[in-house]
Amino acid sequence: MKNNLSVMRRLWVAAVLLCVSLLGEAAVSAPGSLPNLGTVYRSTLSDPDNALALIRTMRQQGLAPDWQLDMAEGDVYFDNCRYLKALACYQRVENAPEVADSNRVQLELLHHLMECYDKLNYSDALTETILRLRKKAQVCGDKAYEAISFFTSGRRMHFHGRKFDGYSSCLKAVSMMKESGSPLQHEELSDFYAELVKMYVKDELYDEAVRMSQLQEEEARQISSAEKPGTVERALRRVYALRACLLAKAGRMAEADKAYAAWKKTGYGNVVDDMDIFDYLRLRHLGHEAMDVVKSYRDFLRTYGDTISYRMLSVLNKEALVHINLGEYEKAAEHVREISAITDSLHRRVSRSVMVTTYELYHEQNQSHRKTLWLSLLSLGLVMLLIISAAVAYYLRVIHKKNVHLLHLLNGVDAYRRAVISGQPVSSEMADALDDIHSSLMEEKPDDEGVGEPDDEDRRLFVEMDTQVTRDRLFLKPGLGRDDLMRLIGVDKNRFGKMMSKYSDASNTSVYINVKRVEYGASLLVEHPEYTIATIAAECGMSNTVTFNRTFKEMYNITPSEYRQRMGALLDEVGEYAVSKQEKNGKTQKEAEKSEKIA
Repeated sequence: MKNNLSVMRRLWVAAVLLCVSLLGEAAVSAPGSLPNLGTVYRSTLSDPDNALALIRTMRQQGLAPDWQLDMAEGDVYFDNCRYLKALACYQRVENAPEVADSNRVQLELLHHLMECYDKLNYSDALTETILRLRKKAQVCGDKAYEAISFFTSGRRMHFHGRKFDGYSSCLKAVSMMKESGSPLQHEELSDFYAELVKMYVKDELYDEAVRMSQLQEEEARQISSAEKPGTVERALRRVYALRACLLAKAGRMAEADKAYAAWKKTGYGNVVDDMDIFDYLRLRHLGHEAMDVVKSYRDFLRTYGDTISYRMLSVLNKEALVHINLGEYEKAAEHVREISAITDSLHRRVSRSVMVTTYELYHEQNQSHRKTLWLSLLSLGLVMLLIISAAVAYYLRVIHKKNVHLLHLLNGVDAYRRAVISGQPVSSEMADALDDIHSSLMEEKPDDEGVGEPDDEDRRLFVEMDTQVTRDRLFLKPGLGRDDLMRLIGVDKNRFGKMMSKYSDASNTSVYINVKRVEYGASLLVEHPEYTIATIAAECGMSNTVTFNRTFKEMYNITPSEYRQRMGALLDEVGEYAVSKQEKNGKTQKEAEKSEKIA
């Protein structure tokens, strides 16, 4: 009898379980109310398990394409902070051929992938995805997604120490998002301001952080929660958590306590978002409350297999701090050992990844080298052939011109000879030909003038001229030229040219004079910081500012403005605020060294 009763009980239990199961299926796919993606998204935050069950039912009944269901499933996982599973779903969508031609889906998908890589700290993949999203958004003219890419990039710049560039990029993204008119504008702006709060708090700019927190709250209250109930509550909970932490760090504890009270009143939250309140609890010495928040997050990560990651490192570090504050040093030491083990694992993972990447790059480069070797040789041969052909053509052209000129000269000589023999007068064409012959012979004839002049005398004359030009500032005289310098030391043109080429670095007289003017201008740049560059050029005797700038840069490898800035900074550093007496008299160190070298 007892056995019969036991069997009956088991049958009743089985029947009840079967009914419950059938009722559950009916609730998911009741006739007349078939599950759809709108139903899935409405329960994403409030009941994620039901949302996943709806997606499974839709897969079984073929109510939507697989890529749409994969996208929805990834969104459910992402909104509930299960980033590894979300990433797997999004990667399946990325490989689906149906989405290749849809710009809207591609933008949304790249956005989700970027957020997953950001949360999981996959740096290389994140950088690549940011650039892909920005390029796609610019092609499609979508300001919202372009703003998201700029903001993520700016936040990473700030993290890596480029704070000015980071803030500039983030604030630019905020302006772009405001102008986009996107349906998700308020939700994204709320996230933007939340990240800016963290950035300003990290830099101890608490007033700016408070202003960002107020803007974050304004945007959070304007979020539409029609598609995802609980979105506004979740956004406000984050507002109060971040505000409590920043006010606590700023020493405004009374206001921080009010923000914490508002945080506790919000209805919706999850273990990941609740980590934002940790710093307030720690600074308020609420160790047990802080420990509950950290343990919940740690258990969440372990449940979903995210145990060897930078997120787990952060959690263990926070838990160790709480144990130290509570005086539980042995437990803190256990967490430190866990942190060390995870760090080693991450380093090994990164090292293996780097080695694999290096081998793949080497293999690809080797293959590319083999494929392009003959092409490179062929290209080099063609280039060399073109160069040789051009050289031969130029040489032949020059020879042809010389031959034509020589023929002209010979014809002139022959005509002159016949005219002399016959007693005819010499025409102007013959005279020009004879002048050309005379010039050619003079060019080929070695110039022996001045051979008897001793080198010491030429050096003395040049030093005398250089000293007088520098001392009396003759280079400031408008129109100063070669003839003036020749008269100064009483030499002819040929001798002066030899002296200039032998004892001066300048290629000709004009360059020599411009060098003197620029050297004088360099001293004026330091002595008179109130003068403009155009005024300095005019004071140096160079009315053309372009010529002054070009000559100055050729001498000093920097522009006059850069020279003035560097010299001013140098003088400020060593305390030399006045120009020495020798510099006022125009006797710079460079001129003295040059005179010693010539002597």
